[in-house]
Amino acid sequence: MGYQLNLGDWNAIFAVPSVLVDRHLKLAGKEQLQVILWILRHTGEPFTPETLSSALGISTDSALDALDYWTDCGLLAAIGEQLHPPVSKLQEADITKTAAPSVPAAPLKREPAAVEPAIPENLAKETVKTPALQKPKRLVKPDGLYLATRMKESDEIRFLMQEAEITLGKTISPALSSTLLSLCDDYGLPVEVIVMILHYAKDVGKTGTAYIESVARDWAQSNIFTLEAAEEKLQELSERRLAWGRVESAAGLSRRSPSKKEEDAAFRWVKEWKFSQEMLSGAYERCVDNLGKFHIGYMNKILERWHKTGFTSMAQVTADEQFRKNEEENKKSYDIDELERMSFFDPPEDL
Repeated sequence: MGYQLNLGDWNAIFAVPSVLVDRHLKLAGKEQLQVILWILRHTGEPFTPETLSSALGISTDSALDALDYWTDCGLLAAIGEQLHPPVSKLQEADITKTAAPSVPAAPLKREPAAVEPAIPENLAKETVKTPALQKPKRLVKPDGLYLATRMKESDEIRFLMQEAEITLGKTISPALSSTLLSLCDDYGLPVEVIVMILHYAKDVGKTGTAYIESVARDWAQSNIFTLEAAEEKLQELSERRLAWGRVESAAGLSRRSPSKKEEDAAFRWVKEWKFSQEMLSGAYERCVDNLGKFHIGYMNKILERWHKTGFTSMAQVTADEQFRKNEEENKKSYDIDELERMSFFDPPEDL
């Protein structure tokens, strides 16, 4: 006779790293904890942000935020990458001080600089620096301890975190908090420019940490470090959104985010070539007639020819198409007449 100890739910358990409880239970948000627990439960199984979104009932952006958080903490790595637990910025300062005691540690605060009135006058003013960003390189995010230190020392950083919560209408996650600090300290973006990025992200409905950071990186690489430059960029982004919206409407496409190629093409058609909604619809109809579906490259060929020809209305396009059709028919008729003149159809002579 055999025996078995019945532990009920305890028959199936999985390990949780001690550091997760000791350090991150207080720092990590609800969704970050949900994600890491799901991953630990499914150790060895590949997954995507979409997998987490479906399994946990959270948005894909939230899943990406959580993955960024645990990757930055050194507890998670993408497939093919090695785990490299990051050294905190305060630890870096200690290491530098120990290795080279004769060189004083760099202060956390920057030199004062003029800040736009949008930020309260009593806030500290910090100089904007323009770092040379390497696109493939991923910056190590500051940890919670360093973030708390910076918020305590800088009224400007504290204002940024408060403004982020007001703008996004929610308590910001530790991953987003550390990202916002990196945008200031590592990317060199002024607080007022970062706030404008947050407003833009809210307007387009993409408030995930990964999206906000990608926009900020693009702005930093484009040298957008002033309010004037930021306003010009927002105007361009708004025009691009409107242009794609007109193409979506003309082609009857379901609402979705365009690819970079589609967005560039729509901006060119609407903003640069100034085609009307009628002509966009006409080009789409001809695209579908020939290919049976929407194709950005083929539609661009049609509109490019119309632009070079100088067509500004569908009446001109229709007249041109009718003219070419008549020419083709006349050519066919001419060919037949020519063959008859050559007695091509004459019967052979009697021998």
